[in-house]
Amino acid sequence: MTPPESARPGPRSGAGFPASAPPASGRSDLALVVLLGILWGSAFPVIRAGLVGGAPPLLFAAVRYALTAAAIVGIAGAARIPRPRWADVQAPAVFGGLLMIGTYGGLLYLGEETTTGALAAILTASAPLASAGLGLRLLPSERLGRWGAGGLLVGFVGVGVLVLPQLLAGSPTGVVGPLLVLAAVLAFAIGSVLLRRTQTAAPGLWTLSFQFAVAAGFVGLLSVGAGEPASLGTGSVVLPSLGFLVVFPGILGYALYFRIHHTSGPTTANVVGYVNPATGVLVGLLVFGETVSGIEVGGLALIALGLFLLQKGRGAAAPPAAGRPLTGSDEQASDS
Repeated sequence: MTPPESARPGPRSGAGFPASAPPASGRSDLALVVLLGILWGSAFPVIRAGLVGGAPPLLFAAVRYALTAAAIVGIAGAARIPRPRWADVQAPAVFGGLLMIGTYGGLLYLGEETTTGALAAILTASAPLASAGLGLRLLPSERLGRWGAGGLLVGFVGVGVLVLPQLLAGSPTGVVGPLLVLAAVLAFAIGSVLLRRTQTAAPGLWTLSFQFAVAAGFVGLLSVGAGEPASLGTGSVVLPSLGFLVVFPGILGYALYFRIHHTSGPTTANVVGYVNPATGVLVGLLVFGETVSGIEVGGLALIALGLFLLQKGRGAAAPPAAGRPLTGSDEQASDS
């Protein structure tokens, strides 16, 4: 895990990984990317199942985040990973915890009350497009080129294909859920760009635990303010859904993401953005009996094409250089 050009380890992250790593992409990493996409993508229909089972959306999210934070703290403590300085986790706690996890997750769970897990997975795939669009305004180093600009246009047309028919049909109840999911995507993109501007240290398990803890407290307060019941309900599917979300997309998912990120760099890790929505659609269709329309498939194809063109416009991104922290902008929106 040490850069080949140096005999010394690079700067350490809060997860105990070096902030830089040699590119080691291969079949094994691609297999892990597919597995990660399956874990994260499957969470969207599982969230929907828990909500249909009677769980209050904000409380459901808050409990999940609290349990995930506790589990990650346990793992970091058992591994004897040094705690980061408070100054290094302030920006991730604010922008990552409040925006990229808390606000994003709260809006996503509210949106999935009236949106299928498959459609939510497709809409959240547009997060890198929103991040790139905001980055053009807020990040001086952001460059897309003609291919990237075309990718933004094609991707956002795909989003329009998914939402406009319901708007034109005059169905306010049918469009509220997708609009809440898109608002979640925007919150994630804003947090991602702001975190990229301010983060000074590489993220790791301790940082991630702070983010989930902040998100749990924030969404928990929103739940109380919204007058939700103080119970997840008695639905038979709620607790299994919660357990799945904590263990598989949460603990295992982020462990895989960090592993790929630190061995192959963000470019390989972010290929998961192509797997997430497809998995969400397939799990929703095959396991939970959700329906997927031709319009949704077409919107997914346009968003995927937009992501491909965006990546082509940016060029082949190299893994971060030694000393450069990995930032939230390198991440895809997961199911959080």
